[in-house]
Amino acid sequence: MIYTLDKIEYEKVRPLFRVLEYHLTSAAVLDGNNPGLVFVDDSARPQSAFMFSPEGCYLAGNSDHDTFNRALNEALHGKRLFDEPIEALCFICASESWEKQLAVVLYPHRPVQIPRRHYICRKLNYDWRANVPAGFAVRRIDEVLLNRPGLEIPRHIMGWMVNNWGATVDFMQRGFGFVTLHDEVGSVTQVVSWSLADCCSRDACEIGIHTAEQFRRRGLATLTAAATVEHALSSGFSTIGWQCSEDNLGSIGTAEKVGFEQERDYTLWYAALNETR
Repeated sequence: MIYTLDKIEYEKVRPLFRVLEYHLTSAAVLDGNNPGLVFVDDSARPQSAFMFSPEGCYLAGNSDHDTFNRALNEALHGKRLFDEPIEALCFICASESWEKQLAVVLYPHRPVQIPRRHYICRKLNYDWRANVPAGFAVRRIDEVLLNRPGLEIPRHIMGWMVNNWGATVDFMQRGFGFVTLHDEVGSVTQVVSWSLADCCSRDACEIGIHTAEQFRRRGLATLTAAATVEHALSSGFSTIGWQCSEDNLGSIGTAEKVGFEQERDYTLWYAALNETR
């Protein structure tokens, strides 16, 4: 059997997910800071758990509970866990034994293994103010910016706020982020790079970065991420996390230039539920 765990009972599964706290969203969901769903084998005394979050799915606890694993498989493929059909899922597992059980949980689909890196930053190593090019400006995301006349906010930013925080108002209350603006002569001001918090839990947070394709390789991602890190550190966060794929050299270079240090390698498992390999 599989049960949806009520949010007021999330503390019951915190010990199961503690090993995954390097993927901070797992802790942020349990804190109630970020949206997510938790499913367990026993709502009174959970031993096996599955979490669905904005940053991926997590499997923790007892991996050998065959009844739970098969019930999860049926629920995932029967689309009974979510309000809308899910085309693909990404899994991070608490143990190698859980990775082996993906064959049961995802059958008949075969997930693709994707090597990833986790970075942390405790000290900013980049003076972003001294490196802002002429015609560009770095600004914090706030109500004034979002409502600035003539400034088009990329849909990706608005989607990021809603997806990771539940609503724009929740992002404004608990999250933070910065953008780099480009004011080209004879043209409107554009948002060309943006870095937002993905989640927060206690004195830790994680951030991400995105830059418009035509403005890449100019150091703008480093500027924007550095401003976001500086704000996080000055706001009481002692640790800032960063996740990226092993082959994303741009993200790796940006993180290391800002001051992030690699904390670990891990594996993400990607499963397309609308196809069979």
